Amino acid sequence: MTELNENQRKAVEFSGKHLLLLAGAGTGKTKTIIARAVDLISKGVSPNKILILTFTKRSAQEIVTRIESSLGPNQARNLSGSTFHSWCNHLLLSHPNEFGLKDFTIIDEDDQVNIMKLICGKNNLQFENLRIKPQNLVDMYSFARNTKKNLTETIKIKLLADLKDGELEKALQEIKPNIEVILRSYEAKKKERNYLDYDDILQIVAKTLQKDENARKIIGSKYEHILVDEMQDTNPLQWDLLNPFQDYCHLFCVGDDAQSIYSFRGADFKNIHHFKENVKDSEVYKLEDNYRSTQEILDLSNWLLEKSPLKYDKKLKAVRGVGIIPQLVNVESEWEEGYFVADKILDNYHHKNKEFRHHLVLSRSQFYTRSLQAVFIEKKIPFVTYGGRGFMESAHLKDLFAALRVVNNKNDEIAWMRFLTLWQGIGDVRASKYLEQILGFNSMEECLSWLQSLTGASEQKLAQTIKSIFDNKQDLVQAVHVAYEELKERLSVKYVEDWENKRKPDFPVLEILASKYSNLSEFITECLLDNSPKINNSPTLQKSKIEQSENKDKVIISTIHSAKGLEADTCFVLNVSPMQYPLSYSIGNLDEVEEERRILYVALTRAKDELIVTRSKKSIYAENYQVENQTVESYFLNELPDNLVEQKSLGTKQWGIEKSDNQQNNAVDFGMDFS
Repeated sequence: MTELNENQRKAVEFSGKHLLLLAGAGTGKTKTIIARAVDLISKGVSPNKILILTFTKRSAQEIVTRIESSLGPNQARNLSGSTFHSWCNHLLLSHPNEFGLKDFTIIDEDDQVNIMKLICGKNNLQFENLRIKPQNLVDMYSFARNTKKNLTETIKIKLLADLKDGELEKALQEIKPNIEVILRSYEAKKKERNYLDYDDILQIVAKTLQKDENARKIIGSKYEHILVDEMQDTNPLQWDLLNPFQDYCHLFCVGDDAQSIYSFRGADFKNIHHFKENVKDSEVYKLEDNYRSTQEILDLSNWLLEKSPLKYDKKLKAVRGVGIIPQLVNVESEWEEGYFVADKILDNYHHKNKEFRHHLVLSRSQFYTRSLQAVFIEKKIPFVTYGGRGFMESAHLKDLFAALRVVNNKNDEIAWMRFLTLWQGIGDVRASKYLEQILGFNSMEECLSWLQSLTGASEQKLAQTIKSIFDNKQDLVQAVHVAYEELKERLSVKYVEDWENKRKPDFPVLEILASKYSNLSEFITECLLDNSPKINNSPTLQKSKIEQSENKDKVIISTIHSAKGLEADTCFVLNVSPMQYPLSYSIGNLDEVEEERRILYVALTRAKDELIVTRSKKSIYAENYQVENQTVESYFLNELPDNLVEQKSLGTKQWGIEKSDNQQNNAVDFGMDFS
């Protein structure tokens, strides 16, 4: 392990019970996790006694693959790398007696919303009194379970945060009883149909391990070492999963409290700050040698953390040495910003031998980048976006999966409703009547016989689709193939606008994925789990799709929340303006302001050689914000030392883009795809 630095080697060879490794941005945390696993196996630990937990399938697969290349596939055979959700799903399937479950169906977020809509319809009085969308009820329900907060606390945080004490208590008394009726009905519906949502998968395992000593011994004995990546992104529910293993194996947790930016999903960076208190016989090591960025970029990033009232207690040092000082560019508008970024990229491409893929553009949202994307299209700059919907979240694939799901589980009423209403002439009312009949049958054979007896072109076609899949369900690839062949005519009509270029090419990818699974149930479950809450929004399946592209040389436009693991020679961070960093709604709340600081820190530390930050000229002097008649600092780049950045201002005439508001709006209304 001569390629490891002193602090990395110290962590890899740690011989104590439990270790938290605070690994700053670009300090080689993945390399250190891999080296830790290699070291353990080399010292005689069986690979099947090591569990590696990450937040995306891609990360897990990458780590396992690199371990295998270091040791050879035979030495690393049976090494397990998994997401939290996939790991818990495996435990539920392999230990049905311990967890008391069998024949369950995983449902994704869209399924949850559809169930919630049904529940709200049946509890119409309670729902009308709420004026809350079913999606918001699902989000609130998930937040409560991941953060382990009760219903009262959750309502206060998610729905009534802007109200003062007197108003808050009155509103709480009015809406809580109605919300409780709906959520209890939602849980009853899940139990009735043996549905498990993503949070159920974690919660059932966590609660069983906490309460059942026998189950804890059986599961705990499976592992000697658990290696956890991105520890700062774990939430209280995920910590409940890890906590029972303290007494049975060694925990090796790697993370960076300064990169904890997912509190809206329940992530709690205090899992890191309180690690030594919560984990007996534990130690904390740090990695501060940064291999990604130049010192000038790190000086700005370090300064941002040093301004925090929280103690992050780390200072990154650049192994690469010095480079270009970051730029702070003041712009008049989003359009000037877009043209500036585009021209800078083109100049690097034509005159500095930089490929498009060496450029990364980061923004709070993809919506904000609509003008930038329009400019890129105009300038013929190829780009790909991160932070939108993933591969398996696409509607056309969900339609096909609905057919696969009903063959796998005849009582999957959500899938039946989607599949039945796919066909022309079958609406919600007729589909509901059909579903009532379907749920009364004892087997798929009975169901098929009844479907084939129905008259009508759509009914005959849907029956033929189900029969084709059912007849081929033992051959997964063929089952997916015949499903597509039966459905392609209907899907091509439903998605006529972008069928040929955007949707149709996804189905061969789906057949390739099917070849990697042994049965229909496993295939459906794992693909649905790929949509589970994840930290980096570029999962394995989405990556497979991207890699199909002939032109891989593209600028990446990403939301900051989807930028974990990304880096580029030249990085642009858009609109770092007052009221944007931090967002105005967070002013006055220390926890929210500090999360905003960490979001900006993550963005700045993606840059390798060149960091360019833009901000709006109009907001430069709006650096203070009134909260309850008190002026508070509202801008992270306040009091920025002159030696840390080079400032410059642009003018719209320079770029030839003086446009009226109407002209600017028209430029993004030409049917362009800005997803």
